[in-house]
Amino acid sequence: MSTGTPPVRRGARTLPPEAERLARTEPNTAIVQLPEAPPSSARLCFTAGPRAGEELQLPELDEVVVGRAVDNPVAIPDSSVSRKHALLRRVGGGWAVSDLGSGNGTLVNGEPVEEERPLASGDTLTLGDSELRFEDGGQATTLMTLPARLPVPAPVTVHAVPMADAGGGPARPGPRVRSARASRAAAASAPEAQALRKKRLMIAGGAFAVLMLLLIGLKAKLDADARHAQESARVAAAQRARLGALFQESKNLVREGKWAEAKARLDTLAAARPDYPGVQDYLERAAKEVPNQAHLEEARGALAKSALGPAAMALAQVTPDTTQYDAVRALRAQLLTLSGQRVLEAKRLLDARELDAAKAVTADVLVAFPDQRDAKLLDEQAAQAIRLRDAPPPSAQGAAPRPWEPAVARFIDGDLTGAAALANACVGRAPRCKALLGQMSEFGGLYRKLEDLDAKGLARLLALDREITDGRASKMARTAGTRAASIFYKSASAAKASGQWGKAGEYARRTLQADPGHAGASNLLTELRTRAKDLYLSAYSLKDTSPDEALPRFREVMQMTAPGDETYEKAKGWVDKLSR
Repeated sequence: MSTGTPPVRRGARTLPPEAERLARTEPNTAIVQLPEAPPSSARLCFTAGPRAGEELQLPELDEVVVGRAVDNPVAIPDSSVSRKHALLRRVGGGWAVSDLGSGNGTLVNGEPVEEERPLASGDTLTLGDSELRFEDGGQATTLMTLPARLPVPAPVTVHAVPMADAGGGPARPGPRVRSARASRAAAASAPEAQALRKKRLMIAGGAFAVLMLLLIGLKAKLDADARHAQESARVAAAQRARLGALFQESKNLVREGKWAEAKARLDTLAAARPDYPGVQDYLERAAKEVPNQAHLEEARGALAKSALGPAAMALAQVTPDTTQYDAVRALRAQLLTLSGQRVLEAKRLLDARELDAAKAVTADVLVAFPDQRDAKLLDEQAAQAIRLRDAPPPSAQGAAPRPWEPAVARFIDGDLTGAAALANACVGRAPRCKALLGQMSEFGGLYRKLEDLDAKGLARLLALDREITDGRASKMARTAGTRAASIFYKSASAAKASGQWGKAGEYARRTLQADPGHAGASNLLTELRTRAKDLYLSAYSLKDTSPDEALPRFREVMQMTAPGDETYEKAKGWVDKLSR
């Protein structure tokens, strides 16, 4: 006898283990095996965000992580999406989604996902600023239990009683004859029984009719409720889609920097649904950014008109926590560049004796940059020139209040010999004349050696010129100033190249004192101020965690700026505090 495995009958089908178990334990269960489901046809269609327009077939995995991290099966390069944002999990023949503790949350058809939720084909998933449509056309194998076969009723056997046969066998007893009383009772009860049966039939028919009416009414009500529920669901879905589109449009406007337009749409969304996820956060930010945007537009308009003061005041009103910091940084850089150009323009106007225009330009620059030394110097010169111009002419009556003034005027005009003679003539009338004579004598000695003077000698020459003229530069000082500015600027450039920022700033300021219109020195001081501010911010960030490292940086800021400068005074204060 063979003890091997019995051969498989050709054409026989192999059932799954679960189906075989049911076939053994449930004889009344019919097993219907549908064709095997094809590989997963679920896919994600990106409708908004960085990957809008793309379609992605879900991989053959039981769990699929969606997030910003590039190692996720589904990676979305969106800053509003968390690194591990949501989880898609295969459940039976479908998929379900759950949030992984993301910052902006996960929405399905506009509703936040609090716990794992099954997905239907056509559902819209919202992850931050990205939106995806889930589509699934898959099928599954189904086991169906059929009702048990009804028992066949047992056959009824009829036994016949034999009659007397022709052979003279015993005869069957004849039918029993009713008595006359029984016949009359049966005849009398027959109509009553028929009436009772008829009454019962009528009651049963009425009850059946009432039951049918109730069933018809119930069916009509259920159908009406179903239609109402479908209509409500359709309206709710349309409302969710409309609000979702409005929110996405608002976020797109925010990305473009159009805060005013975005706020109008956010207000509409909040009025329709105040608890819409994320709308209140955007409204709070818009309440700050809309005024900031107005200030930035005001600053742009002012800079277009070369109005530095209004532009600086508009920028000062922008809140420090603004998200439009790129625009703020660009406008401040433009303001700084324009200030240098306006200083050069003021110098040109001052040389052309357009005093009022020069004074207006320097005043505008000083509103934006109160510590701009070039602008302050030119502003003082313009103000002094305007005072001299507008001063009333000296009275012809009485003696001149300043007998040395003719000597000073001759000196300003470049006539050193004539000025010395006039100063000598008034020595007996005023002590100032004697002092002027000595200063002019020293000036003349230095001026004759102008080509051989070093930086120290040129500085003394220019100082004597300012003392003699009370700050009004003479023609001789302009020639000396040009040479001195050239020497000072070379020293400033050399100091800058060697990283000696303090000396570079000192020589650059001397250059501007000798030649207020020197563009190279102006640019160097502007660069120094920018570097000093950056270095100050670096030191300020270290003052609490690394004070020993912050202290030398504050001291270097003081070397790069001059006393009286705002950055200098701040750095000096921290040096005093950290040195204690």
